[in-house]
Amino acid sequence: MTGAPDLDAMTAEEFVAYLDDLDRAEKPKTPEQIWRAAYREEQRQKRVVGYQPDLFGGDPVTHFRRHRPAPDFPRPAIESLEAKLARIEGDRAATFGPGRADRPTFLTDEEKAVIINGAANWLHIRQRVRIVDGPGPVDPQYGPYRFIGREGVVWRLCSSVFADRCYVFLDPVGAERAEKIVFVELRDIAPAM
Repeated sequence: MTGAPDLDAMTAEEFVAYLDDLDRAEKPKTPEQIWRAAYREEQRQKRVVGYQPDLFGGDPVTHFRRHRPAPDFPRPAIESLEAKLARIEGDRAATFGPGRADRPTFLTDEEKAVIINGAANWLHIRQRVRIVDGPGPVDPQYGPYRFIGREGVVWRLCSSVFADRCYVFLDPVGAERAEKIVFVELRDIAPAM
């Protein structure tokens, strides 16, 4: 039988042991997990101004703080549909956006090693970073390109499979209510001072 145990067939001691196991399973165990839980709660408290109970028994209304607007950066012009179709005709890698001369779409293993070794001195969990670049967007309103200029903290480092990337917990901007954790390449972030 899978799922929760039959609670009626348990003795009081087995039930207490079961609750202790559940409690232990949900608690963070590593210092990084403890920090992430505390930071997530701190950010949630910063976003929420207060709660307003409904006088007629409805759900309470949550009021959120308005944050500073997102930073501006020079966005590429949005090309017309006809120009886009002409550009991508016969291109198998068209979904990756237009190529850029200053930024190759795919890095070689040597280029990845240089980026990883360069970030080894400053890259750690809790490090404040700024997103300074992004891949050429298919549409500048969508994808990681729209996060350029935003700041946050390194939330989680990746395994050796994605050693050239990390997760960044972004600071809220504008009227954002939900937390934003984005998967970013190391070449696109820089330490924020």
